[in-house]
Amino acid sequence: MGDEVSPEETTVQVLILWALALSTVINLGTVVWNIFSGPSKKNGARLDALTAEMSAQGQRLTLMEQSHRSLPSKDDMHELEMSMERLKGEMKTMSQVMAGHGAIMERVEAIVARHEDHLLKKT
Repeated sequence: MGDEVSPEETTVQVLILWALALSTVINLGTVVWNIFSGPSKKNGARLDALTAEMSAQGQRLTLMEQSHRSLPSKDDMHELEMSMERLKGEMKTMSQVMAGHGAIMERVEAIVARHEDHLLKKT
């Protein structure tokens, strides 16, 4: 008579058995989920890192493009070269004018020296 189980105990045992089975299925589902989602999470983290790196590269490229736009163009360099050639011609002209002024000054100095000599001899 000690082996008899009451209907209430049987119901509780069935509920415990179902709870254990449900817990086992949930744990198995969690393990399977982690197995399949683990690499996905790692790939997601790697993609986030690559996205950040691409964004940084994009910013660097934008800065380089802005710097490149501010550099003189081929036409600007040609115009600068032509301006320097004109300036070189003007400098040659100015040098010749200065040489002419030097020659005039030598003649004026000679005239002034003769006048000084003449005035010094009269006194």
